Amino acid sequence: MRNFLLVLMLSMIPLSAFSKVGDLYYCEMTQAIEIKEGKLINYIPQKFKFRVVQENLLQFGNDVNYFSGLELKIVDYAENGEQFYGDNFEFSFGSFYFAEVFRWPSEDKDTLTATALSAECSAVDDYSV
Repeated sequence: MRNFLLVLMLSMIPLSAFSKVGDLYYCEMTQAIEIKEGKLINYIPQKFKFRVVQENLLQFGNDVNYFSGLELKIVDYAENGEQFYGDNFEFSFGSFYFAEVFRWPSEDKDTLTATALSAECSAVDDYSV
């Protein structure tokens, strides 16, 4: 009886909830900031979408936004299938976080810029990135 209940409970978990190759996510930023030359800049949140195009690769759409045409490498998935991360991002149960530091070399003094953002994402059935 216990095994029957376990099988019944597992069969009720929607398999489409697990991230897999081909999944498309539509995201809306909740925060977008940049620190440039010691000043904090708050940006107007943008919308973007990405697709898991290979087991180890995200590809962002070509819409005009911060991630336009970008590809990010997936380093690892959690066993639950709803969490994955790369060197500068993490996706966890619909929340997306990204952070990066850029170095702008110049002749007299290099400039560093740090960017960080968060977004809420949901899987969609649209197949055009």
